[in-house]
Amino acid sequence: MINSKSMIKIFLTGPPGIGKTTCVLKIYETLTLYGYVVGGFVSKEMRKEGKRIGFKLINLFDRSEEVLADIYSKTHYKIGKYNVNLDGLNKFIDRLYPLENYDIIIIDEIGPMEMLSKKFKKLIQEIMLSDTPSIFTIHVSYANKIHEYFNTSRPNILYRLTRENREGMPLIIWMELQRHIKGKKNEK
Repeated sequence: MINSKSMIKIFLTGPPGIGKTTCVLKIYETLTLYGYVVGGFVSKEMRKEGKRIGFKLINLFDRSEEVLADIYSKTHYKIGKYNVNLDGLNKFIDRLYPLENYDIIIIDEIGPMEMLSKKFKKLIQEIMLSDTPSIFTIHVSYANKIHEYFNTSRPNILYRLTRENREGMPLIIWMELQRHIKGKKNEK
């Protein structure tokens, strides 16, 4: 059961490779253990022979996957050395709806590749305006521009992940979420 304070939006930022995805996956595991229905996605590195060759998205609800970007594809959209699969991203976003199906939403991440998509921006705006508690990882270049990009007055909290705090951050965010979600859906 979600209470009236449920609109909390939590943002997690930090340098690439610091552990943002690992942090939200630990929170996801805790949420599902307590019976919450979690929607959204995480981004995972794709590696070949120890080298990063791209990124894939994994739907947290149905476990479906989509390549977000890689070094092999030829597309019209490029960020650094990665070719962004904008069509695949847009189809993947369609599978996240309806948002009302979820008790909590996790989006990993709001970054330059994802922001190429108008559908992605619309998705984030809808989540920001929803009454569903949400956790977002956000690229450092967007961290101070949340309200500018997503025009919202909803309450939010921004945490900065560092080497010093990354082990304890999942617990800190879980405790903050507990202030905004009421009761446990399923006692374990």
